[in-house]
Amino acid sequence: MLPWVAAVVARDDTSITVATGIDSAICGESTRSLEATITRQDETQVVISVTTSIVRAEEEVCATTGDAAPAFVSLQKPLGDRVLRDATTTRPHPTYFQRDVPDVLADKRWDPSGGHLRPDERWFQSFRDPGGTMLLLDAQPTTRVHRPATIATVPIRSQQGIITTYGAPGSWTVWWELGQVTYSLSLIPPESHGFTLKQFKQQLAGLRWS
Repeated sequence: MLPWVAAVVARDDTSITVATGIDSAICGESTRSLEATITRQDETQVVISVTTSIVRAEEEVCATTGDAAPAFVSLQKPLGDRVLRDATTTRPHPTYFQRDVPDVLADKRWDPSGGHLRPDERWFQSFRDPGGTMLLLDAQPTTRVHRPATIATVPIRSQQGIITTYGAPGSWTVWWELGQVTYSLSLIPPESHGFTLKQFKQQLAGLRWS
């Protein structure tokens, strides 16, 4: 049985992805796919275990990807306010909800260009439009967040989003906190272009939230 490090709950509130961190914690190769199972659940919690078989690689051919290996499980009823726990430690781990972020793919001009749970407990997704503009979605425990100086604020549903710059001028990020998690969405223009603060707010206003 393997420990897992973070989880993402889909918009249906029943489909769950947990990340084991196996790719960086163990230098080896799975002999079968990771399997996530629900070992216990009640009105307050859902306990998930992950199992697989590992064959250790020879040191000279050992390589890791830096990504966390995912495992998937489905609940018979919505997770709701219940806490997800790791069966190996009984501890909760960072849990991210798709319902807490905009449904970027509802706007057909955005194509997913990457996304994964990481062994450092972060959840990352990237999207690109035909013109080369990128949207980066990031989620991590609030205790680990180092946020640049506040430029402005904007309503994010019932929260107050904090707008900062993102690296080079013309790129922007909005941050919002829910529980012990901080989400951020960054807009990065194509090379030699830039967005004004007003244009960034317009992009945010056009996103769909489910």
